[in-house]
Order: sequence, then structure tokens, then C-alpha cells
Amino acid sequence: PQATVRLWNLGNEHADQPWAHAVSDDAKSFASSLTLPYCGANSGFEVAQWMETPSAVSSMAMIPLRGILSVPAFGLLVLGSPDPTRYSADMGTDFLVRIGEIASAALARLLPDPV
Repeated sequence: PQATVRLWNLGNEHADQPWAHAVSDDAKSFASSLTLPYCGANSGFEVAQWMETPSAVSSMAMIPLRGILSVPAFGLLVLGSPDPTRYSADMGTDFLVRIGEIASAALARLLPDPV
């Protein structure tokens, strides 16, 4: 029922967009540490506050956005549900991985060109 995305390390031309709002170093590190989407309970994750109704998020999926696994994430796609069992650690993540790959490919064009 709820979804949001945040991107970082973007050019200044995107600074006023809601998906480019400030992200803490902890959230960036967490996103980069994920090799697969996180699926489970909302244990007070900072990223739940990015949602329209954070108090309604009981379980969530967090999908890192990156070009390839060996580079740090440049964003995080977050899905939230009021159902505490909707996203769980034992669920399959193949579909979520594919969503992350497609979203990463589409959104990478917003990153500044490397110097």
C-alpha cells in the first residue's frame, strides 16, 4: 500500500525533488550493505519515516538501487505494508531483485557523469 524511493549523490538540479531529500549516512550504509532486498518487520527503521503514513508500516521490503553489486547503492526503494506478515524474512525475493534491477537501470541516468 505504500512505496517510496530516495536517491543520493545526484546533481544539484534534482535537489528540490522529494526523492532526493537528505538521507543519513546510516541509511546509505545499510542500503549498500544489502546484497538482497531486506524483507521483514519494521523494527523502527529510519526509512519508514520516508513513507506517507509511517505509523501504518508494520512490515517492509527495502530494495537497494545500484548498477552492479560491487558498487555502493545510490538509492533505496522501500515498500511498506500494514500487514505484519506481508514482507517476511522467509519469502522469495526474485521478483523484488528484478524490480531493483529495472529501477536501478532507469534511475541511474539521474546520476552525474563520472569525471
